[in-house]
Amino acid sequence: MSLLTQLSRTTFLSSRLSSLWQSSLLLNSFNLTRGMKVRSSVKKFCDGCYTTKRRGRVFILCKKNKKHKQRQG
Repeated sequence: MSLLTQLSRTTFLSSRLSSLWQSSLLLNSFNLTRGMKVRSSVKKFCDGCYTTKRRGRVFILCKKNKKHKQRQG
């Protein structure tokens, strides 16, 4: 393998790794969790939903579908 080929391959790999590192850094800086719906009246949507009361607020959490999370407030 020639020196030029080896040098270009090393440059390509290092630039690729640095871009992957930067993109992973960007993804980790954002919180990618789904929030809760805040409603005045909460209700269970399915069998997996359950009610809990914490800090004086009523929460609906769901084991089957995470989109069902709600908080009364």
